[in-house]
Amino acid sequence: MTGDVTVPERVGTAGGLRAYPSFLRLWAGQASGAIGDQVLPVAMSLYVLHHGGGAGAVGEVLAGRAAALVVCLLAGGVIADRMRRTRVLIGADCFRAVVLVAAGLALPRLALGVLPLVTALVGAGEALSRPASRSLLPALLPDALLERGNALVAAAQRGSAVLGALVGVGAVTLIGVRPALFVTAGVFAVGALMVRGVPDAGPRAAAQRAGVVRDALAGLRAVRRRGWVMAVMGTVCLHLFAGSATALTLLPVVARRDFGGDLAYGLVLAAMGAGALPAIALAGRWRPQARGAVSLLALSGYALVPLSLAGPLPLPGVIGCFAWGGFVVELSFVYWISALQRAFPDEVLGKVFALDQLGAYALLPVGYVLVGPVVAVVGAAGTLIGGAVVVAVSSVVCLAVPGVARFADPTPLGPADAAGAPAGPADTAGAPAGPADTDPAFSIPADADGAPCGPVVADPVSCGPAVADGVPAGPGSAGPVGLVPADPHDPGPASTSPPRPAG
Repeated sequence: MTGDVTVPERVGTAGGLRAYPSFLRLWAGQASGAIGDQVLPVAMSLYVLHHGGGAGAVGEVLAGRAAALVVCLLAGGVIADRMRRTRVLIGADCFRAVVLVAAGLALPRLALGVLPLVTALVGAGEALSRPASRSLLPALLPDALLERGNALVAAAQRGSAVLGALVGVGAVTLIGVRPALFVTAGVFAVGALMVRGVPDAGPRAAAQRAGVVRDALAGLRAVRRRGWVMAVMGTVCLHLFAGSATALTLLPVVARRDFGGDLAYGLVLAAMGAGALPAIALAGRWRPQARGAVSLLALSGYALVPLSLAGPLPLPGVIGCFAWGGFVVELSFVYWISALQRAFPDEVLGKVFALDQLGAYALLPVGYVLVGPVVAVVGAAGTLIGGAVVVAVSSVVCLAVPGVARFADPTPLGPADAAGAPAGPADTAGAPAGPADTDPAFSIPADADGAPCGPVVADPVSCGPAVADGVPAGPGSAGPVGLVPADPHDPGPASTSPPRPAG
């Protein structure tokens, strides 16, 4: 990593998201994958219950996926920054499709104890795809459309989650688990086909020459330099460990015991996905100054998810609480992902997203495995109430960390700090790299004259990350079609046009 790399400038919203067909293809591929990601855990959980397993066995199946995410996410982030991200996405989708076909063929002969391995393999493919997809998106959209683009991706994922939950329950009920696995494999194959049309400039040669360990450490340094990022990652980790693990493990058990069976299980999961949709629409349009405060206060309301099962509430009340949980999670998620995309330069972005997911899922496998033993000691209600308390308290405490309230650095970091490289002379002297961007919630390094770092070019065919008229263009592009440049870090020849003022 070098110390002179800056976050590329992205401006312009002409034509909205429809002007960026490459982004729309990525969006469609992610929507397909979201269906598969939801069908598999639902189908496997119900299969375990139908074959004599209890809450502990369900927790082990869900823990398989979570453990794979923890183990493989950092590797996925390093790979996403060293290879073409579209190739990573296609490979991950094809790998998951093959695993599911093999599992479907072998399922009648598989013991329940082997099923966590199936979910772990599929989770490994997911761990490869997540950093690649999220770090590719900023190269396809201008800065001003990041919230809207992330909201649309989240909408597709949540809408697909609703469909996936219902398909999973319906497939198990009507045609069995094996056909559900085959259908899910086909869904992943469709996702791979959609991503094939997305252009991708690939990594910098310097990134490919750097050692893998050194590359991974650069991502760790970049995150460590921002205390607010580490604080939010830790808080989300506690939410998944104490709130999600307990609620999702005990939900199928409570549904069968108190609400009449598997249909209630599917309806509650679908409600969480449906509740996220209005939050996505809101986050795509509403840009408050204190995005972090809005997000963390909203996330404290996720405590209602495990609390609703502690009684439990009547089925409509549980559905409403899970819908609210989906709302608050997705509202904060859109702001959080957009903040990371702005805060970190492209060459570490894949690793940052990998570390974000790794931090979130670090304790989730432990949470799934511990649900059964904890329930045996304090009961299901005590376990769920304890999880709710952890969620609410940790959300409020996190707001005390500087930078969290606005999801931004309290003081602007220099380019070397942003990239995770060792600080240069300006950094050691304590001088900021440049004035902050006009959006007070986020800062983009600028030069001494107040212009954004990096040349601004006027030729839309040869331009790099800095663009003409706010429209990203790629090689051979003739207009505002969201193609990526040949090298997203090489802005091409210096422009002869005068620099524009910041903002």
